[in-house]
Parts: sequence; C-alpha cells; structure tokens
Amino acid sequence: MNERKQPGLANQTLLNKIDKLRELNVGSIELPQLVVVGDQSSGKSSVLESLTGFSFPQAPGLCTRYATQISCRRDSERSVSVSIIPCPGTDAAVADRQRSFTRTLTDLTNEHLVKIIGDANCAMGIKMTPDHADPNLTAFSQHILKIEMNGPEQEHFTVIDVPGIFRVPSPPLTTESDVALVRNMVESYMQNSRTIILAVLPSNVDISTQEILQMAERADPDGLRTMGVLTKPDLVTEKATRDVVKDLIAGKRNKLRLGYSIVKNRSADDQNSGVSERLAQETTFFSKSVWKETANTGRCGIGSLKTRLSDLLLTITKREFPNVKSDIVRRLEQCRGELVGIGPSRTELSSQRVYLGQLGSKFQKITQSALNGYYYGEKVFEQDTTLRLITNITKMNEAFANEVWKKGHKRHMSALADDGGETSYELAKHDTTLETIEERKCKYLELQDIVEEEDYRCSEAKPCDEDPIASHIEQIYQDNRGPELGTFNGSILAIAFKEQSEKWEPLVLAHVSRSITAVHHYISSILAHICPDRRVLDQLWDTLLTDKLQTAYKRAMDQARFVLSIERDGMPSTYNHYFNSEVQTKRLDRLTKEMEKISVTCYTDSYSKESKIQAVPFNSIKSLVEDKDNMQQIREDILDVLASYYKVARKRFVDTICRQVIGHFLLDGKESPLRVFSTELVNGLDDEVLEAIAGEDEETRQRRKRLEAEVKSLEEAVKLLRG
Repeated sequence: MNERKQPGLANQTLLNKIDKLRELNVGSIELPQLVVVGDQSSGKSSVLESLTGFSFPQAPGLCTRYATQISCRRDSERSVSVSIIPCPGTDAAVADRQRSFTRTLTDLTNEHLVKIIGDANCAMGIKMTPDHADPNLTAFSQHILKIEMNGPEQEHFTVIDVPGIFRVPSPPLTTESDVALVRNMVESYMQNSRTIILAVLPSNVDISTQEILQMAERADPDGLRTMGVLTKPDLVTEKATRDVVKDLIAGKRNKLRLGYSIVKNRSADDQNSGVSERLAQETTFFSKSVWKETANTGRCGIGSLKTRLSDLLLTITKREFPNVKSDIVRRLEQCRGELVGIGPSRTELSSQRVYLGQLGSKFQKITQSALNGYYYGEKVFEQDTTLRLITNITKMNEAFANEVWKKGHKRHMSALADDGGETSYELAKHDTTLETIEERKCKYLELQDIVEEEDYRCSEAKPCDEDPIASHIEQIYQDNRGPELGTFNGSILAIAFKEQSEKWEPLVLAHVSRSITAVHHYISSILAHICPDRRVLDQLWDTLLTDKLQTAYKRAMDQARFVLSIERDGMPSTYNHYFNSEVQTKRLDRLTKEMEKISVTCYTDSYSKESKIQAVPFNSIKSLVEDKDNMQQIREDILDVLASYYKVARKRFVDTICRQVIGHFLLDGKESPLRVFSTELVNGLDDEVLEAIAGEDEETRQRRKRLEAEVKSLEEAVKLLRG
C-alpha cells in the first residue's frame, strides 16, 4: 500500500512546488501550467466550475478582470483561502500591500465569495462599475487572484483562468485599450512553451472561424500543447453540425495533437444544482443515442476531461521541472550580474567615487590582460575576439611590415633582388569580424577628424622593364649634379630616396588609423561591458573621456608624421654598420655578375670533373673597369647606395612606427589612451563632475529595486527547489 502511495505523494510535492514558484513572482521563468482561454460567453466559467468544484459568483464585473489561479488540494480539513500574487515588476510598496490581502474561510458561499472578490478588486484598483470616476482605477489587471480550495474530496489540480477575449468595448467600463490589453494578456499566457492551452469553444458555432483557435495556432503552430474543449452540445440541433463535432472528438478534421473533449454546461437558468447533480445530468445527456457513440471515445464529460488534464499537467511538470530549475539558476546569476553592474546605491559623493574608481580599476585590470595576451579568465575575450587587443595589433603590425617591404618602394631596384635571407611574416587568416576604418568612423564619430578618410590600398611597383630605375637615377643626377668629379653629392641621394619612399606616408597613416580605431573599439567595448548603466556610460564618454582620448590619438598621429618627416625630409643618415656591409655586398654582387660573363672553364687536374672551375683571365679584368664610362659608374654607385640605405631605413622606420607610435603612444606609454580611465583620474574629479557622471537617477534606483526583489524571489525559489 505504501509503495503505491509514494508516487502520488511525490507528484503532489512536485505540483505544490510549481504553485509556490508562481507565488514567488518568478514571472520571468516559464512554469508548467494549464490555462483556460476562450471568448466571453463560450462556457469557460462553467467548465472551470465543473473542473474545480468552484462556483463562480454571478455578480457582474467579478472574476473576469484578471487571471485567476484556482488550486485544489486534498486535505482532511475543508478550507478556502484567497490571496493576490502581484505581477513581476510591481513597485515594492504596492506588492507588499497586495500580498497582505488574504482571506481564509472554512466554507465558501456565493455571498462570501462576492464580498471577497470585491475586496480583491479594490486592492488591485479594479473599476467594478461604470460610475467609478477615479482615473487611477482600471478595468483589468496584470495581477493574479489565487484561490486555493482544500478538502477531503479534492484532488490535486491547478488551472489558470484568464479574462475572456472580447472585441467591442463597453464605455465607460471598458475601452479599446482594454480590448488590446486582454488580448495581450491571453497571448502572453499562451506563448509560454510550458503551458497546456485549454481552448473552450461552443459546439454550436463554426469551429474553423473561432479566433481563439487562431491565436492558439500562432502560439502553438504544431498543435502539441493545445486541447479543444467543446461546450453547449445541447444547443446543437442540426445533424450536420453534430457530425462535425463528433468528427473532432474522434480525432478527425483537427490539427490538435491533444485532440478535443466535450462537456455539457449547466443551463443558464440552473443556479441551484450541485456538482454531483450536474455530473449526473451530463452523464444522462451523453447516454442519448445521438451521442452514445461519441461517449465511448473517453472524451465526453467533465470526469474524463479532468483526468486527462491532471495527467497532462503532471506529465509536463515532470518533464519540464529540471529545465525550470536550470532556468531559475541561470536567471538568478543574470540578475546578480546586472546588480553588480549597476553597483551599490550612489546617493552620496563617496559612494559615487568608489563606484567610478572600481570601474577604472576593473578597466585597467582587463586591459593589462589584453596587453599581455592573458585572455584566460575574462569571458569578454571569449565572447568577442576583436577585443584580444595585443593579438590583433601584432597581426596588424606584421601585415604593415610585410606591405612596406613588398610594396613600399615606388620602383623596383634590381639591386634589391637579393633580400639577404629576409622573409615576410606568415600572417594568420584574416579576421573578417574586424571592421574597416570607414565602418568604425561611422560608428565612432569622435574619430572623424583624427584618422584617415579611408583605408589605403598599396599597389605593386611596376616591373623593372616598364619603369627602369637606372634611367631615372641618371635623370636625377643630371638635373641635380654639382661640380663633383667622379662622385655625387648627398642631395641626389636624398631626392632619390624621398621619391622611392613616397608610399610610406599613406601606408603609415592608414596603419596608425587602423590601430587607433582598434584601440578605440576596444575601449568602447570594454567600458560597455563593465558599465551596463547606459546613462553613466554616456556621461563618462561625454564628460570625461572623449576629449582626453582624442588628444591621445592626435598625439599618436602627430608622432607618425614626425617620424615620416625625419626619415623622408632630412638628409639620409645612418650609423648602422649594416649599411656599409650592404653597399660592399651589392658592389661585389655586381662585379661577380660581370665576371661571370667573361669567365672560362679550367681544369686543375687531368680534365677531371672534380678539378673543373670557372676562372677569369687576368687581362680581361681590366675591361670591367676601363670599358665603363663615368656616368655608368656614378649611376651604379648611386643605385647601390640607394638600395642599401633604403633597406636599412625601411627596417628602422617600420620598427620605429610599430614600437613608438603604436607601442608607446597607443598601448604602453604613460599617456596612452588605454591609461586615460583609471582610479587616479577618478580621484582627481571635483564633486560637480563626479555627480554628473556617477549620480544615480530615478530609473536606475527603480531598476535596482526590481532586480533586488527578483533576486530575493529567485533565491527563495532555489531554496524551495532544493528542499
């Protein structure tokens, strides 16, 4: 016997927990439930009365202005309790006042219920009659009236009744906005994926045209959780209509997986019969020959309907209970996170300074991780890879170095063909999530006058045969030569180098612009991440950060232009020993190529392959010099020096841009934009600026209250679920 009872007790405990969760105002969590929906005058109240044994009062304006949760519980003592469950988001004071509304009786007559529900309407601010002139009263409410009935004859059963939808208002009691409000209320219950929709429909109407079914289909397109309940079969007089009803009950002509059931309402003039009498009348009605075949389907009568609904409620509750627990824990973590983001109450200047100081400290902590490449432990780096700052900047620097090497020279120099073993960086696959300069300029208008107008796309230098550099160098020499004999002055090299490096300026300015937009995107995103309060974030940008960041970005762009000026506008200069080595190497390479042209094959020992060598006749060496005119010699010397100096200057220049302009002025320097927002900056703010940025407005205070209330409810829900 005990083994058979245990599952029933466990099921009752499970259903009780779901009802308690609803009382705890965890409205953001979808709960398993049965919801009865239908048009006004569809027989919905009669169905509920038969299901619960609860007699709805007949006074007008009662029990139809809000959702009503009716719970039946088996208990040795008979009792009825009525209370109000405030809707989520209700002001704390109003919610406390509504929760204080409770009525408990041992027995409930219609007269008692009329009085209790009238009191509940007043507590919810419901306009009960057209002559109520108080503008604060409403015709409908989002709160829930809970009626719990206990008794030895009761079985565990909970159902929610929502107001019947209507299309025509009845001023001044209801208005057009009330029509929409009720429809939205009904739809919100139906949209809950854990709701069994009990759609009540009169049998004597065309089912296919019923709007309540269309609403149910929108909420439950596959018909997996909608059950149709047909009422008023005694009003069906035509055989064709009766056949349609029978087909629906038999599972034909419908898309509802849960099918249809049919019940007989008590007649409109029957106000005195009890529940048992009405059940007997229903049994008699369906035993008639015209309905007898349908009665055998097990879908006729309130008894079979109640059994099916009890099983459905228990099934969906068991299935969804683990998901409900997960949703509650997840929502609790989310609310706690939002509360942390809002921070403590900030009515005092000291609390405002602490709040901003904590934001500054958190920003610097995350930024230090971003600069060191320590992304583990910070979820923001997993959620958005464009915020992995040092990784992205390093990739950009490598791409910049490659582009300057491969495309940065205006003309190809044959002397550059030997790269001395130099190789380009192996670039990672392009991150398509990174925005272009143009995209980020549109996103961040504060960069408009700082970064370049557009990304610079560097083109390849023309092939040597299309634009021979030797002829060009000769022209430069002829146009700028002085009285030197057998040599050239320094201005010729300066002119040739400046022209050869003219692509450096757009390449550098585009690279620094891209780096600035990447840094700015990082700062903006991290601040939004650590400061979810939009008003504080906007004030932080507008009042404190924008001007300072713009100054830091301009400083970086100015430094880039300064480095460009030093490299390209002054006289070429270097103290790098590599320069002289490069010049000598290129001269040797040139001489070697010429000697290869006049070399002959010699054998040092009996014409063996092992003794075969290439040798240059001594007399032929003189021709390498004597046959070369002065212009050719100078042209070759200029080209060797230019190629050697360009290579040395390019490497120096790329390192300077990446280390000074990007590394120091944008990332690591004391005046870097990444160091602008810090605790030191916050500590130096005067009281007026501090209040303007971190002062708390009424909306934030209310949001904190709502979150605190929700956290409290969710914490109680977690305790309930673990109990």
